[in-house]
Amino acid sequence: MLNGYLYGQVRPYKDMNKRDTVLSQINSTTPPAYVPAAFFMHFDRPYHHGQAAIDKHLEFFRSTGMDFVKIQYEQSLPPLPPIRQPEDWAHAPLYPEAFFEASVRVVEGLVQAAKDEALVIMTLYSPFMWARHLAEDVVLADHLKENPEAVKKGLEIMTENVLNLVRGCRRAGIDGFYTSSQGGEAFRFTGTDSFRK
Repeated sequence: MLNGYLYGQVRPYKDMNKRDTVLSQINSTTPPAYVPAAFFMHFDRPYHHGQAAIDKHLEFFRSTGMDFVKIQYEQSLPPLPPIRQPEDWAHAPLYPEAFFEASVRVVEGLVQAAKDEALVIMTLYSPFMWARHLAEDVVLADHLKENPEAVKKGLEIMTENVLNLVRGCRRAGIDGFYTSSQGGEAFRFTGTDSFRK
């Protein structure tokens, strides 16, 4: 139950904060006073981690007046050997939950700072986008055509990486996730059933 919303206890709009306003879109039959909105951008490298990242996200949230806090995922991966052949995907790196500690600390700080006034949402990148760190788009597409079962193993590892980040964010109290599927669009797989699979 979120703030009693499952039981229809919705406050009048004039008494609502941004959190209530967004949640009321799901749980109320009353038309909204306005359409909640948000704007996103990546911040410069000095604001990717720690308190600097927390402060920059809060500054952006408050100065734009947007209706929820969307956390950018800015954690970089260590240098990795590129994937050169489809069979290499079985050796894609699997990162433990501890790897995501820096990102989870940013989530935790923003949840503590803003959850009372707004929903706090974390950005997730798809397993396909993670795979693009290991091989260029054209290589990944070629491997999917040549040996989709081999690439599937790598995508399963990438999926587990995403889930390890999700687990940490959930423990930190995140409200939800914004999932970007950029890079895995259907047009990249024309003439095959790889996209459907």
